[in-house]
Amino acid sequence: MSPIPVLLWLVAAGAPSVPPAPPPPSEPSPVSDPRHLPEGVSPLRLQLTYVRILGEDGDLTNNGLSTNAIGLDWGFPSGRYARNHMGLGYQWESQGPYSANGFRIDLISFGYPIKLVDAEVRLELEPIVTLVRGEIMFIKGGNRFLRMEAGVGLELSATYRHWLLGIQPLAIDFRYWVYSSANSQTGLGRVFPLRIALGHEF
Repeated sequence: MSPIPVLLWLVAAGAPSVPPAPPPPSEPSPVSDPRHLPEGVSPLRLQLTYVRILGEDGDLTNNGLSTNAIGLDWGFPSGRYARNHMGLGYQWESQGPYSANGFRIDLISFGYPIKLVDAEVRLELEPIVTLVRGEIMFIKGGNRFLRMEAGVGLELSATYRHWLLGIQPLAIDFRYWVYSSANSQTGLGRVFPLRIALGHEF
């Protein structure tokens, strides 16, 4: 039998179809893919913080107060270059017979971490801007009042095996409102805090 009719029959019948190759996986969006986050910015930072007020000056302030606070700070990335912060702390202050304690709450705060050293010990410098901070204070044997502040700071942190130590030696807060049941005062006072943080990256 001639091979030509056989070849024609194979062409007419058609060779077994080969399934098409699957399409390449689509690239995840930069927002949802943690690989697009800057190196050194973790999905979550949890820090134990201590704040000591070194001095106060201007309206709505009292430089004679001794003020301290201890609290927690949650830091999580926002976009590619920013880190949002939310803080909740317990604050106490005193001067002579006066004493008060209450809550220190950072509602809107964000930073821009800058990597200085990328090694086994990672060093970062982070400018932090706080737009809204509230202090709800309860006077011992008296009334309660609310302070509102905003501020800026510069924090230096060292991270080793996901444990971090940070210090914020340069910072200034601007107090612009104090409200109580007796009166409401506005102005512009300057507060100079020192903050130390010990935390962990997840």
